[in-house]
Order: sequence, then C-alpha cells, then structure tokens
Amino acid sequence: MPRVSQQYKDERRREIVAAAGRCFLEHGFEGASMHRIIAAAGLSAGALYNHFPSKQDLVAATARAALDRVLVAAEDAPGADPAAWVVGLLEQLAADPDTTRLLLITWGEAVSDPGLAGLAGEHLGRVRDRVQERYGRWAVEELGLDAHGAGEWAGMFAQAILSVLQGYVVQSCLLPGFDHDAYLDYARTLAAQ
Repeated sequence: MPRVSQQYKDERRREIVAAAGRCFLEHGFEGASMHRIIAAAGLSAGALYNHFPSKQDLVAATARAALDRVLVAAEDAPGADPAAWVVGLLEQLAADPDTTRLLLITWGEAVSDPGLAGLAGEHLGRVRDRVQERYGRWAVEELGLDAHGAGEWAGMFAQAILSVLQGYVVQSCLLPGFDHDAYLDYARTLAAQ
C-alpha cells in the first residue's frame, strides 16, 4: 500500500477544518453534528476520524485556524504608525467575515469550555505580545521614549488594541446598522492618542 505524504495529510486536514468551519458558521459548535461535518467534508467517517478523533479536536482545530488568521493579519497589516496599522488589521478582518464570525463563536464558547478558553486566551496574549513588541520599538524611535517608558506605553497600547479588535468582532457581527467606516475612525482616533 502506498504511503501518503505529510503534505497530503496536512492538506486533507485543512480541507476538513474548512468544511467544519462552514458547518460551525451555520449551526454553531454545539449544533454542527459530526454527521453534518462528514457530509460537508465529503469523506467517510473513518477518514475524518483518522484526522480528528473527536468533535472537540475538530472544534479546537477550527478555532485555532480562525485565531491564527488574526495573528497573520496582525503581522501583515500595513502601516508603520499605530493608527494605520490598526485600520489595516480591521480592514483585513472586514474582508474575511467568516473568520470574524468564527472568532465570535469561539469567544462565546470559551466562556464554558476550558479548552477553548485556554486557546483563545493564548492567542489573544500572542496578539498583545506582538503589538507590544512592534510598537515598543516604535515608541523609542518615533516618540523618543526611553526603554521603560516605551514598554509602559506599548503595554497600554496593546490592551487598547485588544479592546478595539474584540469590539470590532462583536459589533460587526451583532450590532444592527454597524457603521464600519465610523468604527475605523474611532480606531484611528484611539490609536493616535
């Protein structure tokens, strides 16, 4: 029997996670049955369970994929100054509404699922750390702060960015008549402080 390459296995896992993500968006984590996910993935039950032994493993992988897209967006967002960078990050989220909704679903479930809470907390911490690192250096170079002052400023800025990010996810998904452009103006104003 021929061996399957790791690249093939990784691609199959990504396909399964994408199919599960579509089911979770439609039915939530609780309402998306494994039967629905298997049908959406177009695989046999055995093939799916070979990659993900339980639904909880699949929920975690799907949540991790959505959370990782935020980390990538945080790295890739354009703009050297904080206001341009925040707007770039929010624009990337706006261009990917499925990820935005999966974030909201994940954070909602994290309230009662310790595994998801740990995963979401770890990822939010990584976003915070990347913001602090990126703009700690910026505060030294552009604001002329010493290392200590820059660290304090970057820590407060990172907390504000997490609030802006979480606020965007919640409001863009739930608030009737959400005004994307007005929210970007708010983010710019906050980041420019």
